[in-house]
Amino acid sequence: MQSAVRTCISALIALQLGAGLAAAQDTILPPAPPGPPVGVRAAGMGGAFTAIADDASAVYWNPGGLASGAFFGLTLDHNEADQGSASAIALATPPLGLSYYRTSTGDPAGSRNAFVAHNVGLTVVHSLTRGIAVGTTWKLVQGVTRGFSTNKLDADLGIMANGSLGKIGVSVHNLLEPKFTAPGGLVQLDRQVRLGAAIYITKGSMVSTDVDLTTTPIPAGELRDVAIGTEAQAAKKLWVRAGVHWNAHGGTAPSAPITSVGGSYAIYGKTMLDGQASFGSEDGNRGWGAGLRFVF
Repeated sequence: MQSAVRTCISALIALQLGAGLAAAQDTILPPAPPGPPVGVRAAGMGGAFTAIADDASAVYWNPGGLASGAFFGLTLDHNEADQGSASAIALATPPLGLSYYRTSTGDPAGSRNAFVAHNVGLTVVHSLTRGIAVGTTWKLVQGVTRGFSTNKLDADLGIMANGSLGKIGVSVHNLLEPKFTAPGGLVQLDRQVRLGAAIYITKGSMVSTDVDLTTTPIPAGELRDVAIGTEAQAAKKLWVRAGVHWNAHGGTAPSAPITSVGGSYAIYGKTMLDGQASFGSEDGNRGWGAGLRFVF
């Protein structure tokens, strides 16, 4: 009799522990602070790049932009900021792109929601009509947090419309909203939809703006990023750019405005040296970036 009672108690304890573990595994953890953007050129424009993207970094910003970009592009760069970092290498042609980028958010040593994502991507682009193209970057994402590692499939979509006056772009990041195992629950990459528009001012100069059509949870509340930027060719081998972005959602989250300046110099032929610096609110992503681009 006592043996049967002990068996029943053990079974109940096991069921309770199993239920508690399952509940913990289904819990979506609080988000880490947003990290810096991928791409030094984009960061130098404050992130107002969805309708500009025409180099190899378009595999991240707007895959549809590859259709109107260079015949061949190679990008290698790194951004470092207060709340994370982003490194990328991407190779692109109008129909196809290959990429690897690593993003890090939060403090890996002291935050339970710090998150590192390794992304390996294949981008396929298709022209719908003259001046309108759609692209998809299929990604294998390895998410790492506090010793836990999970592999998931995800995708980014992009549409780019190019006209005589300017360009309009729409991007969708984290289409499948992958979830990654972490201590005490799951880290989820929320779906993000972003709209961009750019206007040609003169030959070689543009003004652009981006706005998030969705909100993203952050530790302080919600984020809806808005950005305004510009890029111009200042000399035969020199390009300059600047931008500002801020959180327009309101509520408990601060606006955290960040101003960026950047430039590119053709060091040899079509090989560009890129750099950017971002400064402003201590609640935003202040930092720097450097990289190389080859465009043919």
